[in-house]
Amino acid sequence: MMFKIGDLVRFVDEPIEGHITSIQQNDIVGVTDETGFEIPVLKTKITLVHGNMRRDDDDFETDKPVQSGPFVEKGIYLAIRGDQNEGLAKFYIINETSFDVLFNFGELHGTKVTGIRAERIGQKDFLQVYSANFSAIGKWPTFQIQLLRFHHESQNLQPAITKEIKVKPMDLMQNKVKSELLEDKVWQYELDKIEENINLDKLKSHFISHRPNK
Repeated sequence: MMFKIGDLVRFVDEPIEGHITSIQQNDIVGVTDETGFEIPVLKTKITLVHGNMRRDDDDFETDKPVQSGPFVEKGIYLAIRGDQNEGLAKFYIINETSFDVLFNFGELHGTKVTGIRAERIGQKDFLQVYSANFSAIGKWPTFQIQLLRFHHESQNLQPAITKEIKVKPMDLMQNKVKSELLEDKVWQYELDKIEENINLDKLKSHFISHRPNK
């Protein structure tokens, strides 16, 4: 069976469950349980827990009733949940908008990308996409996230989004924010934020043209 980082697995011979946080040599993977300890185990000694990336109370319905209230265009985040003292970091894509979101989540290595998860998130919903050890934050990969926004009714044109995120230790020194959907405090990165386009050539020309005459 093929396993990937972030999968929730169960040990065959012991009552242990955890997320795969490393792929090692000789068919061994590292499984981190809720205590934050990574346990090396043979791939033949674990089994995948299906549906593991959904929240516990998810009913797996694919269609939700249209929500009332104003249409929300912005609010897609990558969130990191967990306590550094406990060891396990869980990564989520959070969709607070009124769009359905199609996403592709992968690890970026130079000019190549290794896919980790690709799926749909309904409006006002979230999905766990990855997990890792806080102790190995320096080895966390650069994540590439691609987003498409969809709605059955006519809306403003929404371009595709591609973001690259490298989580740094300093990022986790910032205060957490409350996620209403996760009902927990998290570190989060805004994925649909409009980036300011700074025209350096125009800025340079402005300063040169306004330089005082000697």
